[in-house]
Amino acid sequence: MVHTLPEYAKTVEDDKARAVIEMFPEMSDVMGAIPFMTAPGGSYRYQREGALPNNMAFRGINETPTDGHGVLNDLVEQTFPVAGNLDVDRVLVNRHGTDRRAREEAMMIKAKAKLWSDTFINGDNATQPREYTGLKTRLRAVNNSVDGTNYESRILANSVAAGGGPLSLAQLDLAISLVEDPTHLIMPKALKTRLPAAARDQGTTGFVTQDKDEMGKTITRYGELPILTGYEITPLGEFLPFNEVGFGGGAAVTSSIYVVSFREGGLCGLEVAPMEVTDFGLTEGAVYYRTNVEHDNGICLEGAYAALRMSSITNAPIQK
Repeated sequence: MVHTLPEYAKTVEDDKARAVIEMFPEMSDVMGAIPFMTAPGGSYRYQREGALPNNMAFRGINETPTDGHGVLNDLVEQTFPVAGNLDVDRVLVNRHGTDRRAREEAMMIKAKAKLWSDTFINGDNATQPREYTGLKTRLRAVNNSVDGTNYESRILANSVAAGGGPLSLAQLDLAISLVEDPTHLIMPKALKTRLPAAARDQGTTGFVTQDKDEMGKTITRYGELPILTGYEITPLGEFLPFNEVGFGGGAAVTSSIYVVSFREGGLCGLEVAPMEVTDFGLTEGAVYYRTNVEHDNGICLEGAYAALRMSSITNAPIQK
């Protein structure tokens, strides 16, 4: 079974659980867009193409076809539980009404959505065994190739200059072309804000459109691809900040855009079971109202060309 969080929320009968689950896509558009598929027992095994057969060739009459075989690599992904209890003192509920509990629950959802979104990009299971590995670690250059000539390389440098450079729409178009069946762009909110200005500039002419989703929320697209910007700026930081060192070195003033293919067989979320929301009511000590959110999940980059990182982008006016 494959579904997004908004699709799953429609099937939840409990009003409280449905309301909580529906808030996650509002807090993080990446969480709302990625599909989740079931990983029984917390693991998902799959095979990724390693090499195509090299035996195909034209042959002469009465000649024997050449022998050969392809390479399939056996891989496995794991899920990792993300959970939290939110306790609200009953005195605060008595003083301020149920809205106080709802506001605190919304803060918990915002915190979880931020944690998941940051892990989706920066997670590294090698250094943090409790979390899954995110895209920044998964997407690597091959033989230091970052110019798009080596299709195996999953990093494309927007600029090779020290300190990076303004986003080039020509490089963005190249990045999109290097991803199989791309569905979304993930970028810093500051770059998304600059795109309409690029579209108004006849010297740049970025192809940017806006429309509404089924909830009435505005969707900005570059070409046909919706643009995702993670979560809103919080006191704890922002999504995809400009704090990376570019390919050419220099100060840590650049960020990245991720071109992704959210689909089964491409880049997909994993879960043992759909997100669980439990309202425990008053706890045993009769002091706190408790809400628990639990989601045993991870991600799977099944397609070798299902994602690409475009690095070395500064927060400056966009160029053609």
